[in-house]
Amino acid sequence: MLYLWRSTLCPEGEQSMLKVSKISVAMALILACVASVDAADKKNKKKKGKRGQNVRIQALQFPDTVELSKEQKEKVAALKKEYAPKFAAMQKKNREILTADQIKARQKASKEARDAGKKGKELREAVSSSLDLSDDQKKKMKELKKEIQSLNGEVRGKVAKILTAEQLAKIKPAKGAKKKKKKQNS
Repeated sequence: MLYLWRSTLCPEGEQSMLKVSKISVAMALILACVASVDAADKKNKKKKGKRGQNVRIQALQFPDTVELSKEQKEKVAALKKEYAPKFAAMQKKNREILTADQIKARQKASKEARDAGKKGKELREAVSSSLDLSDDQKKKMKELKKEIQSLNGEVRGKVAKILTAEQLAKIKPAKGAKKKKKKQNS
């Protein structure tokens, strides 16, 4: 019955045209699906790629009162580019020391402490007390902290060569520098 309907309404040329158009529509749908999956993959890859580059280097964080010239900005950007992989490796080591449960506990404690208005030392203490580290983990964290401080010191030395004395005066001195000044004044 269907054949009779096709043969009476659609001559041979039109039947082949219908087949071609059906195939064309099917191919267009397949390509659309592939393109959307490909676009989603690229978007996810971009997010993953940026994560490693979004490393916060403490020594390159300046207060709003410090305004950099174009040349200084270029030099600071070069320092970020040079040191970002090193600091990213340190962050990776930090994540490797902790278990998945400890990482979740750290994130939760950090959020709760920030919501409670804690900052600086109070925040760090609240987060570290939630971790429940083993002795081995404590030892590894202490070594990593020394490495990070050493690397930050190296970056600070290079920053000191870039900034003017006026700009350096606006940056808060490191905790060790404050202690040294207090001892010298006593």
